[in-house]
Amino acid sequence: MDRQWSLFLAMADFSGIGRLTVASVELARRASVGGETATQTLRWCSDLGLLTGGRGKFAVTDTGWDIAKRWHEDRDHARMLLQAPFLAHWSVQAIKEPMRHAPVPAETLAKWLQAGLPGSPRRGMYLIEWLSLAFLVHRDQQGLVWPAPALGVVAASEPTAVPADACGQEPEQELNFLMGTTNSTLRGLPCERYCSVLDSLAQVVELIPA
Repeated sequence: MDRQWSLFLAMADFSGIGRLTVASVELARRASVGGETATQTLRWCSDLGLLTGGRGKFAVTDTGWDIAKRWHEDRDHARMLLQAPFLAHWSVQAIKEPMRHAPVPAETLAKWLQAGLPGSPRRGMYLIEWLSLAFLVHRDQQGLVWPAPALGVVAASEPTAVPADACGQEPEQELNFLMGTTNSTLRGLPCERYCSVLDSLAQVVELIPA
């Protein structure tokens, strides 16, 4: 997946602010990769909305250019921007069902995703890595994939009873929490604070014994 991302960034730089059309064979030559690897990667990025074109010739889109430019300035912000094209992609809807009740082993989720992908059996895993890059899932050291708040799905957590007020019941409250914060609050956090919460979560997960 790192190579795919590097090829996208290279393509964005070649296409540039002028949105020049670049042949996949030219990208392959400049990046020293195989022609088929370059073409498949560019097709994938086009499917995601980061590039436009086809038949071996592509140009960066406004969305792709914004993400690539931001990557050189603030990588966490660029990863946040990558969420928007992914939320409209079929893979996000595909992973919501298996992750609705609990985190899922990465290999199991990869097989689930592979059902919608042609070619290499590794593509399902690559897709998980892309979703992780976009802060939509988190993969822990045990190999489990957890949904991030932006995905709109929360893996199993025990609900907390909401006591009724003496004068009647309190309004319905959100019961799903991550790091002590509700989902709706997390979605409204500034980019820097959101990334800080994710980093804290990763540190906590690393402390959990296997």
